[in-house]
Amino acid sequence: MERMMKAIAGGLAMAAMAAMAADAAAAEPSGKSFCCGAKLSMTFAEAGWEVRLLSVILWGVAITAVFIWLHTLARLGTTRGVGAVRPLAFLRAWTLGGPLLAISHSAYLMMNNFVAVYAYPPVASYQAYAPGLAEVSMVLWAGFLAGGVAALAHAHLKGRVLSASS
Repeated sequence: MERMMKAIAGGLAMAAMAAMAADAAAAEPSGKSFCCGAKLSMTFAEAGWEVRLLSVILWGVAITAVFIWLHTLARLGTTRGVGAVRPLAFLRAWTLGGPLLAISHSAYLMMNNFVAVYAYPPVASYQAYAPGLAEVSMVLWAGFLAGGVAALAHAHLKGRVLSASS
């Protein structure tokens, strides 16, 4: 059990380092990224405070879900499922809560983009609206990440609790 927890934690650390390395490798010497748009860090830095707050909350939920998953797995061997109700409830709530929160805020951001198109008659190029669309994508990604991690953790722990209690 301890080896599995160390392997999962090591895998998460390696994935985070790989993501940061890919983000840094995509940058040209001038600081701009190759090919297809801005990096995640640039999108986050230029986003509004509400987008940054929601993204940090959703990323925090994803990280918390992993820690709850590992902690509850470690306790299941000794408690036979007793005390797993609260972690399962947290994970179950964020399984749907993360994506719904992200979708609702993305709808708000898209509404702002469309109001900008309507309010300023000479329609600007696609590049003028691209940062707003990048914010929408970042929030959706964070919400689906939080919901996906919570769903995986909930399903795995629920299966373990059911097999431990029988």
